[in-house]
Amino acid sequence: MSTSDDPARQSPARQSVLWRRAREFVDSLAGRLLGLTALAVLAGEIFVFAPALAGFHEAWLRERINLAQIASLAISPDLEVAESLEYDLLNNAEVQRVAIQREGERVLLLEDPNAPNSEQLVTYDYTGASGAQRFRWAVETLMAPPGRVLRVLARPRFESGDFIEIVLNEAPLKRALWDFAARFARISMLILIAAGALIYITLTAAFVRPMRDLTQAIERFRDKPEDVSIAFPRSPRSDEIGRAQRAAADMAEQVRNALRQNERLAALGAAVARIGHDLRNMLSTAQLVADRLAQSEDPAVRQLAPRLERTIDRAAGLAASTLKYGRADEDPPVLGKVMIADAAEEALADALLAFPEVEGKRDIEAGLACVADPDHLHRIFVNLIRNAGQAMENHSRKDKSLLIRAARVQGRCEIEIVDHGPGVRDNLRDRLFEPFVSAAPEAGGTGLGLAIARELTRAMGGELELTRTGAEGTTFQITLPAA
Repeated sequence: MSTSDDPARQSPARQSVLWRRAREFVDSLAGRLLGLTALAVLAGEIFVFAPALAGFHEAWLRERINLAQIASLAISPDLEVAESLEYDLLNNAEVQRVAIQREGERVLLLEDPNAPNSEQLVTYDYTGASGAQRFRWAVETLMAPPGRVLRVLARPRFESGDFIEIVLNEAPLKRALWDFAARFARISMLILIAAGALIYITLTAAFVRPMRDLTQAIERFRDKPEDVSIAFPRSPRSDEIGRAQRAAADMAEQVRNALRQNERLAALGAAVARIGHDLRNMLSTAQLVADRLAQSEDPAVRQLAPRLERTIDRAAGLAASTLKYGRADEDPPVLGKVMIADAAEEALADALLAFPEVEGKRDIEAGLACVADPDHLHRIFVNLIRNAGQAMENHSRKDKSLLIRAARVQGRCEIEIVDHGPGVRDNLRDRLFEPFVSAAPEAGGTGLGLAIARELTRAMGGELELTRTGAEGTTFQITLPAA
């Protein structure tokens, strides 16, 4: 006999599956809606049942009061009534005593000789009872022990008086109340269940099912975002569900477009890397040829050779910068305390070697230090200083000074690099930090310096911004945590 045919082995597995599905349903929106609907039905049953039960309890007692009062009206106060007739009247009204209170005087109308005394009675006074009190009396009757006798007070209906009083056994009232409660509970529960089922089905169709479809589409999209067969529902509804459906569909389309773009960029990056590698080898050969040409005796060749060398150097630099920027293995920053003055001095010395006409100045708060990676901060400074030097190198202005200004502001180091160049063109300001966007392409820039500098700054918890540019010069601000 195989394991799959063994009922004893199948039962736990089947129970586990059923239990898992039950848990999933309870945790779902549909399950919670069903639970709320059941609670609403139960609350509705309580709110409907309570006044109905109290009303039946009072109506039954008032009917006995009316019958007792009618029986007492048939008898003249001056007429002696036979005990058998009095018993029949009391038995017909299902009471043991009838009395009425007029102008402060209690008048006994009918009485069973075996009626209990007042000390053994439970009094229900309907002359001024509240709704909660009437419901409590009805519940007391349902739960009362056998043998209780009630004394009920109410306003007389057929004659004047302060109140009419009857005494009766509670047992018939209790039986009638239980029968009414059972009938009412069955009927009202069926009605409320039908109404609850209708509400549940309506809400499920209007809200739960669209949200379930949207959730399933989002989960499938999360697992396979590139799968174009996963369609998000677009509903013309104007409520939050319709807006969520349309927003999810738009988001999926944007993500797919971004994924396709990233795939193309990845393929392009791989191709550029291969081309760059081969290009660098070709440029090395061209560099050797340019060196040989520079040694030629031909004046024209010797005049063109330096220009060729510069062109080859720029091409090699562009290839190297492109490959360096495309690397995904940039070392994370190693943060520590860095003195701003020392870092600025070292960067000025390295970056301004190629720009002898540019004068580097410093205005740095004494002892100012920031939390940064010293190598990364040096690269940021060098990139910005070289950009400033290139901007001022061919500019006609006499003032070719560059200022590094730094101060502590609210727990942050604010470092500014101010040049006196021509400023950044208007059409480049919004894209200045994008890769391969150069503010000075005529100077041979690759357009990667600012992109790399901002990336390094943000990796250290700071920010790099262009704060001022124009005919008077340009200012870049670096913000880093202060040490």
